[in-house]
Amino acid sequence: MSELIMDLSDYGIDEQLSEASGSLIVVMYRLPIIAKRIEGSKEWDFTFDNDALYMTFEGLNESLQEKGKKVTWVGVLNLDEEIAEDEQRLISKQLWESFRCAPVWIPRRTIDLFYKGFCKGVLWPVFHMVNYIPEGGESTYDEALWHVYMIVNRKFKEAIVGRFHEGVDSIWIHDYHLMLLPSMLRRDLDRCRIGFFLHTPWPSSEMYRNLPWRVQLLEGMLGSSILGFHLFDYARHFLSACVRLLDLEQKLTRGALTVEHHGRIITLRVSHIGIHPERFQRNRENEEVNKLCKAMAQQYQVMDKCVFGAIDDLDIIKGITLKLLAFEEFLRAYPGLRSKVKLVQFVVPRPSAVKKGIREEIESHVNRINEKYSTPENKPVEYRAGAVSFNERIALYRLTDVLTLTPIRDGLNLVPYEYILSSGKTQPGRMILSECTGCSRALSLAVRVNPFDKRTVADVMKIFVTACEADKKSEAQTDDKLRQKANISYVTEHSTRDWAESFLRDVEKVYEPSRPVPKIVRRTNIVKCRGLGRMIQPLFEFEGFDHLEIDTIFSAYKESQRRLFLMDYDGTLEATGSNEQVKAWSSPPSERVLMTLSKLSSNPKDVVCILSGRSRSTMEEKFSSLKEVGLAAEHGFYYRLPGSTEWHLQMASADNSWKEPAREIMGAYTERTDGSFLEEKESALVWHYKKADPEFGRSQAKEMHENLDSVLNVFDVEVLSGYGWLQVRLQGVSKKNMVKKFISEQYKDTEQPDFIFCAGDDVTDEDMFSVVSSYKHARIFTCVVGMKPSAARYYLRNNEEVLNLLAKIQGSNRTGFTDTASRSGFRTMLSDIGRTGLTSRP
Repeated sequence: MSELIMDLSDYGIDEQLSEASGSLIVVMYRLPIIAKRIEGSKEWDFTFDNDALYMTFEGLNESLQEKGKKVTWVGVLNLDEEIAEDEQRLISKQLWESFRCAPVWIPRRTIDLFYKGFCKGVLWPVFHMVNYIPEGGESTYDEALWHVYMIVNRKFKEAIVGRFHEGVDSIWIHDYHLMLLPSMLRRDLDRCRIGFFLHTPWPSSEMYRNLPWRVQLLEGMLGSSILGFHLFDYARHFLSACVRLLDLEQKLTRGALTVEHHGRIITLRVSHIGIHPERFQRNRENEEVNKLCKAMAQQYQVMDKCVFGAIDDLDIIKGITLKLLAFEEFLRAYPGLRSKVKLVQFVVPRPSAVKKGIREEIESHVNRINEKYSTPENKPVEYRAGAVSFNERIALYRLTDVLTLTPIRDGLNLVPYEYILSSGKTQPGRMILSECTGCSRALSLAVRVNPFDKRTVADVMKIFVTACEADKKSEAQTDDKLRQKANISYVTEHSTRDWAESFLRDVEKVYEPSRPVPKIVRRTNIVKCRGLGRMIQPLFEFEGFDHLEIDTIFSAYKESQRRLFLMDYDGTLEATGSNEQVKAWSSPPSERVLMTLSKLSSNPKDVVCILSGRSRSTMEEKFSSLKEVGLAAEHGFYYRLPGSTEWHLQMASADNSWKEPAREIMGAYTERTDGSFLEEKESALVWHYKKADPEFGRSQAKEMHENLDSVLNVFDVEVLSGYGWLQVRLQGVSKKNMVKKFISEQYKDTEQPDFIFCAGDDVTDEDMFSVVSSYKHARIFTCVVGMKPSAARYYLRNNEEVLNLLAKIQGSNRTGFTDTASRSGFRTMLSDIGRTGLTSRP
């Protein structure tokens, strides 16, 4: 697909944009700007859209201006026509000078595919827990829409990095349209503080995992410094997805929820957005609102009636049909109250592909109810579909006795807040809110209901009709008045301004990076694969921790005479992703691994040793054809020197009396944890739980670790935990000690090695890196597989790069790695990309 946006320098606004350095950059899909072409000319009239969601930032703007700070807005300009390139330049300049807005120009066709196709057609239903039914009934997602989503996110990144690359302090990104943007920015603006706030729910992991691009979306968001959610439930679901899909571990750090990802700490923040109270309070009694209120009262004939009012978007998740069914049940169950009630329902059409025909379904219910229960004096349901102005909203709120909202899933719904301030202190401000409405827990006068339980909703309506009659007799309950006062106080004190300032304070406290100063990764090797687009590469490199290139190691290898290769097996020479792990556990090494090791060990200057946690019998079986390769099993408890068939014990004698109590405890946990199993070795007992439920498995492992520590403290053993396993092993058995013993025995009659290459991918390899680095007389190349915090000096991305490196240093070919990974290597990158910290296998 062709490039969708030109560099902003083409638009003649270089100098102006440079002023953005150090200011806050707010990024959203759509700029809060109303654009109207002046009739009969090519000129445009632009105004801030005060009704737009993000113009709840009106209060934030005021606050930042008071502090002498500036806000720069980046997003797409909402237009219905294609704009020529020369006109784009003029508009960009005008928007910057008047509003500090930097528009991102994307063709209309692409915008439609992005917004209506992917955002509203795919992400919106999934995030709102609605089963996705593709248009036409196909059972798969449209891969082309995913490519469009990536392209649009990339163009936002280019628009920001291209002009705001110097002095950027804080960037605040909003909503599900731009979930890939944080990680894209992180690779180029590595020290920038990036906040991301999601204004939709986050689905359960069972629903979210159905998305083919679930990992990429999570990876994208985890480029942020702080992630914001409206409710704890949404943050909890997000963490669950991180645990189950990326194998990350959540932590409580100084009272905040955090996850560690690629060596960075990401903080999760829960805070519900508010509204701009002053705007509603100052407009509540204006002349236009008063006129509208009187006109609506006359039109809908609401005198002496209890009005159930609502404004909902035209979307299946809003549960409008459920509300109508509950109201119909009320009319059926309480015939004596039919003449005393009115349901006024405003519906605002929104671009959504959740379900076609929803408008027809709603109107069918409205018509049926009115046909069945209307009288000459009263029509039960007043229904209006179309745009609703700000003043019309306030007028409806003033007319409403009981706000009635029954969404089946809701992320951001500010209607209750608007209603409370618009109804004022003279009205009780009663509300029937679905328990799925995010803000319902915070409002004391709201009655929370199950929207699917129409009988209970009808009964609550009956209670409120009785309360309305008491109001009209000046018998309003004191408790209701106090609760309304509390609601007004809550909404006023939790304004958008307070919400935004609080979030930004947390963003400003972040130090990026949380590790040594990084350098930007130059994305010269972009991996492509049909159907997945560009890979999301690791986010940054650390100083003193570099990708191991062939040119770095080649000359040292050629100039050395006694070369030693120490390598882990699983995850280093063979892939161990979720699918590969089962295969690698029982299958022999690949032909490529055997051939690479055979050629390497055939050189008299090269000594090769494979160190693994596998049993002796497994290592013998897997490497029976490689007589010149040294082997260490069970982390060195057994070892075999190169060229020998004799196995030795690292420890001459060992007390195994610890095994019985350990086996009893670990066996009990195995019985209670589905998907786990116990492996017994000569030197260790290993409990594997990677196939168990991740959260339950970790909980069980933590408890078991404490029990084993308590029971086995009288034995000469140690309890270790790693990625998907817990192990009890003899003290002194480790790869570190094995390396020392191997070097002392292998080189007892000769000079010690002058070149050491040491590679591994998990925590059990870390002490091996440390001890190898102590051999100062040799040229040392310690290398961790996968970019993660490590004691190693270098990293390689996956086992494919390890094998490529070993193959290349054997010849005289000094070219670097190829730009594209093999298909299997690409899969390995996918499996590794979700890991964080140090993963390991026993």
